[in-house]
Amino acid sequence: MAGADERPTEVGRRDIPLAGNRTLRVTEFSNGSLRIAVKTGSPYVITSLEQIDNEAVLKISPGREGSNAHKNWVRDHTQSDEEPS
Repeated sequence: MAGADERPTEVGRRDIPLAGNRTLRVTEFSNGSLRIAVKTGSPYVITSLEQIDNEAVLKISPGREGSNAHKNWVRDHTQSDEEPS
């Protein structure tokens, strides 16, 4: 196990393809921690983090940067990047 001043070792990585040409990457480390990344051009916003029974549940949604992020702006990833008129 890594000491307090050492970075934990990566022990596994899994890429999961998503709709809209996005990828969810889950990386596991030797200390039991996980890193979850969404590979996409859009920023994501954490909308909730809960402990439900024996599960840690993280919910993220596509959002705009800055002050609009709290509105959890969502767009159809199959459409173009243009704003609706």
